[in-house]
Amino acid sequence: MDYSRRTFLKGATTSIATIGSLGALSSTGAAARYSIDSDLTNTEDISGGDLDYAIRQVRSDSPLIGLGDTWIDVSYQEGINPVYMAAHAAWESAWGTSNIAQDKNNIYGWKAYDSCPYSCAESFSTKSQCIRQVMPVIRDEYLTPGGDHYYSSYGPTLRGMNQDYATDISWAEGIRDVMNSLADHIDFGGGGGGGSYSWPIYSNGDEGEAVYSIQYLLQEHGYDIQYHDGIYGSEVTNTVQSFQSANGLSVDGVVGPNTWSELVVTVQDANNDPYWATYAAQHHLRYDEGYSIAVDGYYGPETESAIESFQSSAGIAVDGIVGPNTWQALVDIGN
Repeated sequence: MDYSRRTFLKGATTSIATIGSLGALSSTGAAARYSIDSDLTNTEDISGGDLDYAIRQVRSDSPLIGLGDTWIDVSYQEGINPVYMAAHAAWESAWGTSNIAQDKNNIYGWKAYDSCPYSCAESFSTKSQCIRQVMPVIRDEYLTPGGDHYYSSYGPTLRGMNQDYATDISWAEGIRDVMNSLADHIDFGGGGGGGSYSWPIYSNGDEGEAVYSIQYLLQEHGYDIQYHDGIYGSEVTNTVQSFQSANGLSVDGVVGPNTWSELVVTVQDANNDPYWATYAAQHHLRYDEGYSIAVDGYYGPETESAIESFQSSAGIAVDGIVGPNTWQALVDIGN
């Protein structure tokens, strides 16, 4: 198929709606999982449910929820990153709410030329059909060497696609930001944890021991938290957003895998026991795991013994150090 330069364009109404929905997601940096130079042919070991959950966390009313299994299926068939496919759809269709998406099931702005964004946009019987029909063409034309719109100097990346796919020069950055926002709600396995544990996701309205840990760890990072009450309210949400912005993470006020990985602080021994991080670990061990230890912010023999006992019962390496693996087991077991 001969698709001429810059023919796959999103309509102006879609662009405006999408940008308005994603304004809070524009801050990413080196700590983020994806960049505009990430290889889009690198797939991820995740499920359709993982994708649907991530979309629900970012945009709870999105009509794209439920398409996760289709993206995973196409990922296996075509060798395309499923998080990219979901983010591309979110960016082009304002999370599935654009007129083209609602009226034509066209979630990729497919053939929505600048001169006729709505009337020229192709119609599909379902959104799943749109994915299954559009993505193989994108793979062939944009992500495969020899494709009409493949740039060998950039490879199969958003930067490469942006040369021809859209007139919006910030198109690649926009999709990258959505990818990272979704990634913050997905456990990719190996996000710093060990064993069978994963980073739980906490957001406004949640309560529990892990929320205490979030509050104490934010305090450790220099944020003045007024309430240490285990309640994820507006103070925690706003502080998490500030922390995410300062650490190059997608800013959504939700503590997911990427934010946990930046938030946790290692508690190692009596010579390396940052006060609030140590306090958080002790609080968790005492009130969630039932260890009879002092919660005083200082690493002593009883704290070391409790940590080692917990590590042994959790099936992780016993070293008396509360590093990423132990933090992940602590907050996951108590979730």
